[in-house]
Amino acid sequence: MKTPSTFLFDLVSSLTKSQKRYIKVQAGSKGKDYIELMDALLNLESYNEENLIRDYQGANFLKNLAVNKQYLYELLLKSLAHFGQKRFEYKIFQKITATNILIEKGMFQAAIKELKKGQRLAEKYELFEMQLLIYSVEKRLLSNRQFKKKAELSIMQIFEAESKILDQLKNTNEYWYLAQQIAQFQLKYQKIQTEEQKHYIEGIIQSPSLKSISLTTNFKSKIYFFQANATYQFMLGNVEKAYDFNKQFLDLLESNPNFLKLYAERYLGTLNNMLIDSLIIGKYDILEQGITRLIMIPKRQEFKSIKNIESRVFRQRYLLLLNWSLSQKEFDKAIEWIPEIEAGLKVFGTKIEKHHRITFYYLNAYLLFQNQSYDQALQWNNLILNTYSEDVVKEIFYFARVLNLLIHYELGNYPLLESLLQSTPKYLKSRRTIYATEKILFRFLGKSLKCVNKTEKQQVVDKFKKEIYVLFESPKEKRVFNYLDLRLWIERI
Repeated sequence: MKTPSTFLFDLVSSLTKSQKRYIKVQAGSKGKDYIELMDALLNLESYNEENLIRDYQGANFLKNLAVNKQYLYELLLKSLAHFGQKRFEYKIFQKITATNILIEKGMFQAAIKELKKGQRLAEKYELFEMQLLIYSVEKRLLSNRQFKKKAELSIMQIFEAESKILDQLKNTNEYWYLAQQIAQFQLKYQKIQTEEQKHYIEGIIQSPSLKSISLTTNFKSKIYFFQANATYQFMLGNVEKAYDFNKQFLDLLESNPNFLKLYAERYLGTLNNMLIDSLIIGKYDILEQGITRLIMIPKRQEFKSIKNIESRVFRQRYLLLLNWSLSQKEFDKAIEWIPEIEAGLKVFGTKIEKHHRITFYYLNAYLLFQNQSYDQALQWNNLILNTYSEDVVKEIFYFARVLNLLIHYELGNYPLLESLLQSTPKYLKSRRTIYATEKILFRFLGKSLKCVNKTEKQQVVDKFKKEIYVLFESPKEKRVFNYLDLRLWIERI
């Protein structure tokens, strides 16, 4: 038997309160059955058609469930297509639709007037794909007998204009491709960790197009130029340079108000990246000002079109605050935010992307560990360890395994720890090179389990402490201490 699709359920589950209200108004009294079906789906935690039929026996929408599901799905898509449409592309589509209607009515001069309105918008915001659509409609107008005399001149103008647009699209596409390759690499690996990875990413960044912004021919290409270079420099550890690229992009948007509204989401993401850079290089005044600016963003008109803006600001704000506290070793202060974070994660749910949720889990676990709240630390860390797929933020999955050893050590779960000391190195070795810091940690934990008295254990601790402080100075071991500063832990055992 074919398993019913969850598309409708997924779409219904994603609706905001205002979207639900809008859809019910659009459906009117004739849509009663479909609205009842939508409400029934909203009451489900996951889609199970057998449970739906059992729980709503006698409901009208069950009489032709397959038909009603399809109708509701199409109704939702149609309604959402018109809901809150303020994007410039939609306004241009309206002008193109109006032009086609006027052409059908034989009102050619009026059609030209509408088309020109759309063309001005498309040119103002460098929406090249929309400009091509407009020229395709203009070609249709040229086929009319009324415009035959002007055809020769117009044909040349359209040809030249479309050729320029195609050149712009080619330039944009090239920069998009380069930026996306680097972005996908960062999402997968976070940082350059091996010579093979470094060789791969340098093959991309060495492209002549990424050497000088003068080769960009439009605003969107500039966005990709700054994005690619900032991401590369950050992965390489050149945070000052990453900060400069991100700041240049924000300055570019702020000096072009028209494009700020169009690329509001890019602005929000880049502001977050620049604040992360500020944290790392110690520009705390800029960080503090930036967090204040971030909190105000949902109230600004330019950012109203961003989907899930509240969850985005929540996520960016608290990740910055947690990392700031970690950098200052203010663990007590950060612990106070954990209840707010836990509440936010519940409220926003899947609106916060998987890799960000996992980052929250790790930071909370690490903060609780450093605050010696080991049971709570284990609960948060287990949220990572019990996640089946390691398709994002792989580094966190790796260091969560190392943190797991320390938590069980502190909890006195020695039989389990002994087993984990066998499995964890194998797990890490199958995925990446094991750091020297991790090797001596594993060795220290193993020896600690075998110590027969306090004197012997203290000798093991003292040796481990010396090795840790030496390794802390090694650039190759920096990643370990970024995730798990063993110096803080060793001082209290």
